[in-house]
Amino acid sequence: MKVNIERAVALKTTPPTDGDAIALVASNPNTKPQILRKLATAAEWELRQLVAGNPNTPIDLLWQLGIDFPEVVLSNPIFELLQIEQPHLVREIPAAALTSLLQCERVPRGFMEYAVSQQDYSLWLAVAYNPHTPGKLLENLARKSRAQDRELIRAVAAHPHTPARLLAEIIDIGGNVAQIVATNIHTPVPILEQILRKYGQTNDPTFATLVALHPAIVPQLLMQMRLAPDESAAHSLWLAKQPATDTDTLTELAATNWNVLQLAIVRHPQTSNQTIDLIWHKIQAARTQSSGIDRLIYDSFVSNASTSTRLREELRKLLEW
Repeated sequence: MKVNIERAVALKTTPPTDGDAIALVASNPNTKPQILRKLATAAEWELRQLVAGNPNTPIDLLWQLGIDFPEVVLSNPIFELLQIEQPHLVREIPAAALTSLLQCERVPRGFMEYAVSQQDYSLWLAVAYNPHTPGKLLENLARKSRAQDRELIRAVAAHPHTPARLLAEIIDIGGNVAQIVATNIHTPVPILEQILRKYGQTNDPTFATLVALHPAIVPQLLMQMRLAPDESAAHSLWLAKQPATDTDTLTELAATNWNVLQLAIVRHPQTSNQTIDLIWHKIQAARTQSSGIDRLIYDSFVSNASTSTRLREELRKLLEW
């Protein structure tokens, strides 16, 4: 079969119609470019992905496929060769394709540096959303949007590589940015304390809750920062934040009426959907108003894959009221 396919590739300009044969042709580096162009228009996602990884795919077509298959294009053997042959390759890549490539782990550092140097907000966002972007580039991006509470600065606030000194600076932009910094699991404790001092002295419990839920806040700190009603509650919250805590323990902890602990349990991936429903009914019973819900509560429930479809729909409707 392989010999027949290779012969067909060499002699024909149209691909075969058999599914398995087509897949082999799409991945064969000897397949003619004109055939690969035809295969790239296929409705099948898997087939187009194979063309994206074929080193004989025409370059212009490669960039088109890079929008949907950036990781595959970066892994294509021809990509490394193109970088050697064209030192300024990044300048030749269409913006839509480059935006997708910039969000991939394998993207060259030089591509990121080029994107940051451009006056293109979409490229900046792509770099900011790449979890492997180095801190220096994140600092450069933050300087471009320091005074604005926009998506770019929010992405920087949530990034795992954002330097602590930058996190300490950008919380001054506003409460929305400070909330994102408080949810960044890499935010150091001193900055969390700074957030509490700046934004936690109001009737809004959001900041105190976010800080209490942070994995770096251990029971001793919870008590020192006056974020837990007592030592027993502080220990229970710490337990609910541990990834290794099992379902049965989380179910036992759910007997609490402390809202912060309830949210920690709801967020835990090992919490059963029955326990999630139970906590939702408790929160509803304790509410003084029947219209709308707090965004923090909403996010806590929808972030857990165990939350039922029925409850998700109920939460969505309440959020809109």
